[in-house]
Amino acid sequence: MQRWWIAMAMAGLAWFAPAALAANEDPIVLVHGFGGWGRDEVFGYKHWGGTLDLQEFLKGQGHPTVTVAMGPTSSNWDRAVEAYAQIKGGCVDYGAAHAARHGHARHGRCYTALYPGWSAAKRVHLVSHSQGGPTSNMLIELLRNGSAAERAATGAATSPLFMGGKDWVHSHTSMAGAHNGTTFGRLSSFNEFAKQLLKVVASAVGASGADALPFDFKLDQWGLKRQPGESQGRYANRVWASSIWSTQDVALYSLSPEGAAAENQWVKTSPEVIYFSYSVGTTFREPLFGNHLPDFSTNVALSPFATGMGVYRALGAGWLQNDGVVNTISMKAPFGAPTREYDGTARKGWWNHVEHLQADHWDVVGSGDLVRNLGPNPYLRDLYLSIARRLKAL
Repeated sequence: MQRWWIAMAMAGLAWFAPAALAANEDPIVLVHGFGGWGRDEVFGYKHWGGTLDLQEFLKGQGHPTVTVAMGPTSSNWDRAVEAYAQIKGGCVDYGAAHAARHGHARHGRCYTALYPGWSAAKRVHLVSHSQGGPTSNMLIELLRNGSAAERAATGAATSPLFMGGKDWVHSHTSMAGAHNGTTFGRLSSFNEFAKQLLKVVASAVGASGADALPFDFKLDQWGLKRQPGESQGRYANRVWASSIWSTQDVALYSLSPEGAAAENQWVKTSPEVIYFSYSVGTTFREPLFGNHLPDFSTNVALSPFATGMGVYRALGAGWLQNDGVVNTISMKAPFGAPTREYDGTARKGWWNHVEHLQADHWDVVGSGDLVRNLGPNPYLRDLYLSIARRLKAL
């Protein structure tokens, strides 16, 4: 079976080629997925790159890049609104109608703009991972069409995001996107997975335990903000014991196949955006029963989940291939969206599937490098440099 790094070695030839004449100077915005963290968390170990600071690497190669940090276990709606506030600048407004429906505060944290002047004339390239895929799709939808429910609830006091009319996104590149949900939640609750994820990361970076890991859940809207003097462990336990996990305004719902299907009913592919996607998988079909099993390259922390998803047949055999967290069938595009294989010419308003990588869920962002004890993935630079050059040439 071909490993993903063989394909990356071929793509890495672009490293030595002269950069194409830039057709745009729009910056890249890195949008993390479920369980992701900000640049100032986890002792500086980067979600995007692990021991490689992918943001700064791309900037050093002449590609302006910023990183947003949304609620790691929050719903796509809440995350999209937080991303908007961080890029544009200002205070988070989750919407009066949305806040009332789900029972949390309307307003959240305030931010200095990552990209001042963000507008139709100064667009961005969204590059997402995992839940960052549907989060970015929702952000594009709200920018373009807004929310009728929010406009009806607050009139002139509505957040500009919910007013629509903003084609401010040039492209969206999705890495292992959970566009149609994942069966992972059928095996274990997402908050249980988040607990295990934090334990693995804490071990990797040498923390005394997950409870000591500097990790911000960004759940202020639910009244779950860490209090002055509150230990990391007490804060984390208060989050896990919260009743929010039974609502539909958390990642557990957004990332379920049912929740994803409901959101995709109104979150549509924009005719003004160029979409790229990379599908990944680290399982192989065993010949006896046709189930999928993790191959030798799968991160040991993800292997049990890859195995469980690889035998879960309730949604059909098409859902068995996976990367340890997300089913490969979910990654190309939302079901029903215009989709094509990328042939070197990008088509606007379509999902251009670039390629399939033999990789697990953490390989494609590099955040599993210390877990493997192998150091930075040598092909990560080539992969993201090729992506950045493609986006700059649009």
